[in-house]
Amino acid sequence: MSNGKLQKIWGSSPFGLKGLHEAAAELADHLVWGEVIALQAPMGTGKTTLVSALVRHHGSKDAASSPTFALCQIYPIPGEGEPPKVIRHLDLYRIRHSDELLDLGWDELMHDPMALTFVEWPERAANHFPKRARLLRMERLPDGMRVATLWQRESA
Repeated sequence: MSNGKLQKIWGSSPFGLKGLHEAAAELADHLVWGEVIALQAPMGTGKTTLVSALVRHHGSKDAASSPTFALCQIYPIPGEGEPPKVIRHLDLYRIRHSDELLDLGWDELMHDPMALTFVEWPERAANHFPKRARLLRMERLPDGMRVATLWQRESA
């Protein structure tokens, strides 16, 4: 995802494991089905743990696991009378060339109105994100707490 000029949409208070579900619930209030969210954070910051909390917040009993080896994990979201929704969690760490994105069905994944799609290692597909994609940055603070900030591109 090429950064361009970004506008802050939401920022969490510092949270630890005990505050993770509250942070996920706050974040969920700022997300819309059909969005693609690039996840940027150092390894071990809790990206998969946050996605897992979002999956549970949306009513799934599935525990999210790291998609590093599978490249993509899909979590169905239960809902009565709705079209089926899913949360997708992609990890592009093993992608070496943008041509490999085609094998993932990248274009379909990026334009699914019934999904929230989270992408780790977004720099591996920097120029292939939809313009409406958002950026979620996570940081670990010196005291071990985390903060998360959601950004979107500024409109011209």
